[in-house]
Amino acid sequence: MYELKPQYFTGIEAIDEQHSRIFKLADDAYKLLKDENKLFKDDDLKEIVKGLQDYAKYHFTEEEAYLEKMGYEGISKQVEQHKWFLGEVNRLAEKLSEISLGNQDSLIEKTLERLTTWFQEHIETLDMQMK
Repeated sequence: MYELKPQYFTGIEAIDEQHSRIFKLADDAYKLLKDENKLFKDDDLKEIVKGLQDYAKYHFTEEEAYLEKMGYEGISKQVEQHKWFLGEVNRLAEKLSEISLGNQDSLIEKTLERLTTWFQEHIETLDMQMK
């Protein structure tokens, strides 16, 4: 369901390769949501959210260094959105302490909503301005 499609390619190989990781994590979350054979999803969701935290810290550091090196004028907007995303992922991680059978799917859905927004508003829009 979630894959790095052409509209998300910046043409910057290292960044596109890193973006493929976040799409993989989104796909993992989608598969977890749809898995009707798995009763307890908390460990898997915690692993996905931890992966998002690790991804964001690494990718944002790399992307911001690249933009700075290139003298990219829109770097402040990028940094601002990166901070927002990392904050959202950290808030999701905090909510995982309250995970239960009754709310695990809604937490996965919330994760996917945040990622979909990120793909559309950041990668597809703002990151494309780096081309």
